[in-house]
Amino acid sequence: MKYPKLTFHKLLFLILGLNLSTCQKESMVFNVLDFGAIPDRKTLSTKTIQDAINFTISKKGTLVFPKGTYYSGALTLGPDITIVLEEGSVLMASSDLEDYKHKEFILAPYADNLIIKGKGTINGNGRSFFDDKWQFKERPQPWINIQDAKNVKVEGITLINSPSHTLNFNYCNGVEVKGLTIKNHPQSPNTDGIDIRNSSNVRISECDIRTGDDAICIKNHRKPEKWINSKGEPRPKITEDIHVSNCYIESDDSALKLGTGSGYLTRNISFDDIRINNTRYAVALFMMDGGRYEDITFSNINATTGSRHKQEYPIFIDVHTRTENGKIGDISKIYFRNSEFNTSGITYISGHPEHNIDSISFKNVSFNYKQRLDNSDWVKPKGNKTIQRWETAGDYVQTKADMLIAHADAVTFENVVLKQDTIVNSNFELINAKSDTARIRITSLD
Repeated sequence: MKYPKLTFHKLLFLILGLNLSTCQKESMVFNVLDFGAIPDRKTLSTKTIQDAINFTISKKGTLVFPKGTYYSGALTLGPDITIVLEEGSVLMASSDLEDYKHKEFILAPYADNLIIKGKGTINGNGRSFFDDKWQFKERPQPWINIQDAKNVKVEGITLINSPSHTLNFNYCNGVEVKGLTIKNHPQSPNTDGIDIRNSSNVRISECDIRTGDDAICIKNHRKPEKWINSKGEPRPKITEDIHVSNCYIESDDSALKLGTGSGYLTRNISFDDIRINNTRYAVALFMMDGGRYEDITFSNINATTGSRHKQEYPIFIDVHTRTENGKIGDISKIYFRNSEFNTSGITYISGHPEHNIDSISFKNVSFNYKQRLDNSDWVKPKGNKTIQRWETAGDYVQTKADMLIAHADAVTFENVVLKQDTIVNSNFELINAKSDTARIRITSLD
């Protein structure tokens, strides 16, 4: 093969061009201090930070927050910007709602190609918005909201003290969350870790999430008006292709949750290699809005329930309706593989008396029951305080069983063990359900 000859002048032009390109790339990195931000923890720097953000967006560049604490009101991000929080840097939300021009602390609409990364921290100043009994007052809600965006990445940073749902992805396509730490007080209500609504192609990995509400919650909007964005464009109705792996979770409510928002189709969801502690529900699927859950896989889950709440469930799957005569939803193709659940509660799987759930499979799963809680006065959870109970929907949580399956077809087991403490009388109960229980073995804990 013949290669073109490079004359001295051509070579010099190429070198100069490369150097120019490198300088241009380096010049696209900006320091928030150069715009006047003051990292002293007390000076409100909202305007200077927003000016820095807007300028960096115009250059499709990178904005760096060096070490220090930056106090700010509500901020808006946009497309094609990289935010770098260096180690020792803290972006702290204002405790005064007068400093919020929108309900979120950080709003990122249509923020395609947004990257937030680094070893720094975003502090929601959440304690300022709760009273001594952890009842919330008026507050920023949700806290960080990324919506109608493609190709988003959040990596390495720490999110603490959220006043509401922490990190929200709404109507997004292509999201990567990696190496994130989320820590909210366990008694702080509605401080979900990561909420995903009507989004697709989401990857969450290597995260440590400890929250006062659901840790990872996957939802699908039920309100038709939400399916059009502010530009009048159609939004996705389907929530799909969500994959969570290699995470540690503590949750005062549900560690891994689908619902309650379930108005359309949610499919192809997987959770793998997840360790869960100190939670009310390790796995919870609340079907409330007449939609459908299908192809949901839980594998290599090691979970221990136990929280300040009276009831606890290693697995809770239920079909209910938000209104008394609402549409009844579907749940099918739910898989549990190579997992262990340690609990004093009950495993509860129920369809609706008028519509069975279908195709739930357990393979190589053990349930270890210790000192069973008294469930004689339990009432079936609904996943939301505003949802009422309907007599027609079925409520079996008072059944004296370690595992209850009701209104279900094709529930299968392979190498499933129910282990019991010597003071626990383990048993299995079916109510209008079709299941081969021969492959469930009941034994004693060593």
